[in-house]
Amino acid sequence: AAESGRPGTAFIGLPKDVMKAPAPGAVLTPGTVPAMGAADTEAIVAAAAMIEAAQRPVMLLGMLASQGPVAQAVRALLARTRLAVAGTYQAAGVVPSDRLDCFGGRVGLFHNQPADRLLDEADVVITVGFDPVEYDPALWNAGRTRKLIHIDCIPADYDRYYRPDIELMGNSAATLRALSALLQPKDRLPQSELLAEIQRERATVAAEAAKRTGTPVHPLRLVYELQKLIDEDVTLCSDMGSFHIWMARHLISHRPRQILISNGQQTLGVALPWGIAACLAEPGRKVLSVSGDGGFLFSAVELETAVRLKCNFVHLVWIDGSYNMVGIQQVAAYGRDSGVHFGPVDLVKFAESMGAQGLMIKDADDVGPTLRKAFAMEGPVLVGVPVDYRDNPSLMAAMHEDVII
Repeated sequence: AAESGRPGTAFIGLPKDVMKAPAPGAVLTPGTVPAMGAADTEAIVAAAAMIEAAQRPVMLLGMLASQGPVAQAVRALLARTRLAVAGTYQAAGVVPSDRLDCFGGRVGLFHNQPADRLLDEADVVITVGFDPVEYDPALWNAGRTRKLIHIDCIPADYDRYYRPDIELMGNSAATLRALSALLQPKDRLPQSELLAEIQRERATVAAEAAKRTGTPVHPLRLVYELQKLIDEDVTLCSDMGSFHIWMARHLISHRPRQILISNGQQTLGVALPWGIAACLAEPGRKVLSVSGDGGFLFSAVELETAVRLKCNFVHLVWIDGSYNMVGIQQVAAYGRDSGVHFGPVDLVKFAESMGAQGLMIKDADDVGPTLRKAFAMEGPVLVGVPVDYRDNPSLMAAMHEDVII
């Protein structure tokens, strides 16, 4: 189960009496996992014909598009065909820097992003490694008559709004290579004007973010400063919360799986343990884990684990004294929030009590210098920053009512 289909952790639970009982049989030796080939040739030919006939095809990258061989195949296809492309949060880093002119941005959770305009205009959408839990098809495909092509190692998860016309099931990298060979090279995208407009909007947002000063710090200024720090040698582990939407939308990456974002919107507290795991997996790489103060408190005791294991990484906490993402959805649904606020936590003293080091960012202009100082320090470093979340309602603009709690 852990190695077939979509790879991941598998849990086996047995009753206690079965676990304690003697097992007289021989220990089973794990077998090799059979390698999959490309999808059916006729289906690939049909998909290529559908894409060639399309006026505005768009590729939608999902989580498994970020697997090494699949990401390489996606990049090769983009280099040849220059298809317009969007990605879910979990597909961060697949689109290379020399293909940003094809990239509409990331989509997920709320249908209100620039890349949603790209999807709205598409007459064919090619999904690669996409799981509907990453971005509910009801938000981007309801009422559409467009064609869908599904590329993955497992069959599509069919529902009312996700019913592919062609399924290319098999080794996704091999399938993409075979598909790319059948597509004609292109020098210009049909959506070039829209994509250029999106690029201009992205540049405007970055320029405005750089001008935001004072304290508490605006999320866009934080993302702007993080963008300057996140080179290809840094792995970023993101917790859940409204802060992760700001980062997922605006923080650009060009290394697959450089930005690790959990699926499903449920895993508060995941960033700190992920930061520890990233340090253990790749000891020579810089690691930055990020959480809100609410999410941090879910697993804050693991800072002791990080100290004990001598992990070198920085954990950044966005502070506003609440479970903000829950709060803004409560306000949207009921007109008020309830049970989401908590008192202050002295993060510097908390870090010191665990044997770690702690720093506090004073204002927007202090973000970059403090984070650079933290990366130069030994051991786990906890950094707190007060955040101005007054613009959070904009995250939910034009939001579908089904995603409100």
